[in-house]
Amino acid sequence: MSLSRQEYDLAMEKALKALELSADDPSLKVKALSSIVNIDIMTSRDEDAWEKALQAEEIAREHGLKKDLCVALIAKAKLCSYAEISPETGRNEEGLGYIQEALAIARELKDAELEAEASIITGTFYVSFNRWSDPIDKDLYRTAGEWLDRGEAIADSVGIERLRRNALLVRYRWFQQGGRNEEALAYFAKAREEVSPEDHYMASALADRLVRLYVRVGDPQSALGAHDDYVREIIRYMTQKSDETISEMETRFKLQEKELEIARRGYKNSILILVILLSVAIIFILTSYLLRARRRNAELQKINETKEQIIDVLSRDLKNPAGAYASALDQLSADALQLTPQEIRQRCQDVAKDARTINQDVANYVGDILIERSKRIADIGLSKREVEIIRLTSDGMTAAQIAEHLYISVHTVNTHRQHIYSKMKVKNLNELLRKAAELGIV
Repeated sequence: MSLSRQEYDLAMEKALKALELSADDPSLKVKALSSIVNIDIMTSRDEDAWEKALQAEEIAREHGLKKDLCVALIAKAKLCSYAEISPETGRNEEGLGYIQEALAIARELKDAELEAEASIITGTFYVSFNRWSDPIDKDLYRTAGEWLDRGEAIADSVGIERLRRNALLVRYRWFQQGGRNEEALAYFAKAREEVSPEDHYMASALADRLVRLYVRVGDPQSALGAHDDYVREIIRYMTQKSDETISEMETRFKLQEKELEIARRGYKNSILILVILLSVAIIFILTSYLLRARRRNAELQKINETKEQIIDVLSRDLKNPAGAYASALDQLSADALQLTPQEIRQRCQDVAKDARTINQDVANYVGDILIERSKRIADIGLSKREVEIIRLTSDGMTAAQIAEHLYISVHTVNTHRQHIYSKMKVKNLNELLRKAAELGIV
């Protein structure tokens, strides 16, 4: 349910919990791994998905779990198909090998759903073989169509809408390669009529493809009409998702209210005893705190001139960030990750020599801070490029803007982000930025 409603974080949490509980059950373990693979694929964490798919395949082969093996092979084939963003990155031959083994297993098990999915993915690979060909290979093109026909027929026979969707989207690329715009128009117009009234996502996807096809055949009026349909379905889809989210929040709130009411009734007497114990504990804590506060006040009165100067330096740094020593410290902070502790201390000493308002003790203090920060970042294993992407992200840049700024692809930026999430052990952007701030990266 969580996955179907695109609540990926919640779905991943449940899948990881299932994996944790499946230590002694190979069948349950491989199913949990397959769930994680699907979530990783949907959230573009391809490297993590590949690693988990390999684990699932190994367990399934070891314990003779044929259906689970078929699922793992299909996942590996999908990931191979996603790799072809250029002729050099293509893994179609490798992926075709995985999907052919999966297809054989599905037929052996007489599992129509797996056979339909494997057939559609096989057709996808044959379409991909022609992706960079001009002109296309007609034999490959014909073979792709046959596999898509087969997959669609099986999917229709067992009523699996998910697979029907996948076939439709691949079919568009197939029509495009063959230059069969008129046939494609008829095909997608019919599909648009048959789509469920509640399936606004699929309706918007089909309308989008009809817009392109009408443009290709030189019918701008129909293209405008299809575009209006596309906008209307997108708005309905967003409204639908919003309503689902609100409903989910209301359900959770009611559940939490019930749990709180049960807790209040069950622990009423315990709370009274706890209040008494807490009162005694608070008196003890306050007494200890007052004693520590007295000692702390005495220590605060003995603050030396070096610490006072640190405050003065930082204050003027905020007021005059263009000052010579401020600029030097700022540059040193940026370079710290690439320097050794000895080099950091030497740079701090050089700053102290050139600035009248900062002495050697302050330089050593700043150097110790930078060294400690560098060690913490090094322990996590972040690369220079990953640190750079974190800082650009904290500046509010999107993946596309970062890619343009660094002259790399958006896919590469997303891959770096996946590595960053894994190394820093965070689940989302807010956690990432918070931890980066704690480490002094931003």
